[in-house]
Amino acid sequence: MQDDRFFQKHNVGDHVYSIFDDLAGYTFFIKDTKFRYVAFNKRLLHVFGAEDGAQVLGKRDDDFIPNHILKEWRKDDLHIIETGKSIHNRIELVPSGNGFVDWSTTNKKPLYDTRGDLCGIVGVTRPFRQSNTALQQNNELGASLKLMHHSFRDNIAITKLAAAANLSLSSFQRKFKSCFSMSAKDYMRHLKVQDACHKIVQSTMNFAEISYACGFSDQSHFSREFTRIMKEPPSSYRSRFKAH
Repeated sequence: MQDDRFFQKHNVGDHVYSIFDDLAGYTFFIKDTKFRYVAFNKRLLHVFGAEDGAQVLGKRDDDFIPNHILKEWRKDDLHIIETGKSIHNRIELVPSGNGFVDWSTTNKKPLYDTRGDLCGIVGVTRPFRQSNTALQQNNELGASLKLMHHSFRDNIAITKLAAAANLSLSSFQRKFKSCFSMSAKDYMRHLKVQDACHKIVQSTMNFAEISYACGFSDQSHFSREFTRIMKEPPSSYRSRFKAH
């Protein structure tokens, strides 16, 4: 709820959502029903590689991100517009600028006007590590999650992760999927791909070296998994970002 008279009287404008700029890694945005950005904080400029807000205002994701990412984002946006249902705590790898990707937690919900008509989408993406910290401290999966992030390159057995959480294998797998919307094995694949994204951009390592360093069985396996998760092959990814 809000007092519309207060906002109309004081015309606070972007001072409300600029608070997100003080929260490291947070991205806030509002899109209209045509998926055009009508409000956002500065973090979105970094993600899109834009220098100022005028380059983003009124534009759509199509103008800034490759099709394989656009497809997933647009699917969620269409779901909200068509059903009026929110998306809560979607854990995913999202661009963080300059070819890097980070685990993030995204929440999106429909935005309604004073007549009750759906007029847009409001969303917040926050670094998953902040949710991760709370999970490590308060959840029974915390010990296994910490072990996973430390040892994903070593292809640690799921049974060891379950043991770290003092859970049976079936209970661990069930709880992990309920929390992360993916299996523990798939989560580790994503960790490897995230590591590979950073090495592709930051280093001159060839793909055979990257596949070994990130814990893939061979270069062919690395290429398949990278393409499955990032929706483009490693060579294309390097070409897009090495020029920057």
